[in-house]
Amino acid sequence: MELRFWLLQAIGWFAFTLLQLVAEPADAPVPGASSELLALALTALAVLGSMALRAAYRLAQAARFSELRMLALVAACSAAVAVLVDLFFYAAIWAATLLRPSLSALHENQPFLAHAPLLLVAYFLWSLLYVALSRQQRLREAAITQRELQLALKDAQLQALLGHLSPHFMFNAINNIRALILKDAEAARVMLGKFAANLRYQFNQQDTAMVTVAEEIAVVRDFIDLMRLQLGSRLRYSENVDESVLAVHVPRHALQLLVENGIKHGLGLTPEPGDLKVDIHRD
Repeated sequence: MELRFWLLQAIGWFAFTLLQLVAEPADAPVPGASSELLALALTALAVLGSMALRAAYRLAQAARFSELRMLALVAACSAAVAVLVDLFFYAAIWAATLLRPSLSALHENQPFLAHAPLLLVAYFLWSLLYVALSRQQRLREAAITQRELQLALKDAQLQALLGHLSPHFMFNAINNIRALILKDAEAARVMLGKFAANLRYQFNQQDTAMVTVAEEIAVVRDFIDLMRLQLGSRLRYSENVDESVLAVHVPRHALQLLVENGIKHGLGLTPEPGDLKVDIHRD
């Protein structure tokens, strides 16, 4: 943005300088001062004015001015800066006559506010172009930021999914179901459905971060059935769930993680059987 701004600045104000020289009357030059020098002096002051306009427009954009307010600001600021620059230019010529009396004719040939109309047109066009390009740049940056946020969200969802998916549990479940096929094909089909439902619950976590207790309980029951393929009668599971809490929303995986940790840090540390009880009720 900065490089393009200064490039357009150079091109635009160079054209402004040429326009001054082309529009200068043939009898305008005054002995002791060239038209080129006067044009460059006015352009230098005009560039300083454009920097003041840029600062004002940045403040307005930061304040989120509406398009109508921004247009009114452009018109007002363009007129004000055009008059101020012309006043500075007139004052600079007057000061020069004090140092060199021979330039008094130059002062007489530069009427008060003679350059204001040209400056007003230049500043108004400059302002419209600057505001338009700035708005385009902000929209582009907003689009990039939105894409980055979407990618960050997808990455966070993926990391959360990987955190919930236990490779050890998945491999054991698959191997246990494969072994069950040879013994009881119908039971293996049921367990395969429970395994698929568990995975679907994991992969659909981007839908909502909150689920009902009933949904969590259903997933826990499928998880327990799959774990029983590995632990057998060692895992004794029971639950006492108040029906009035089934519709209550809780964070996804809240109950399942508690059950997983209970099995991992309970039965996982001993070959002895263990009891796992889920008790949910209102206080």
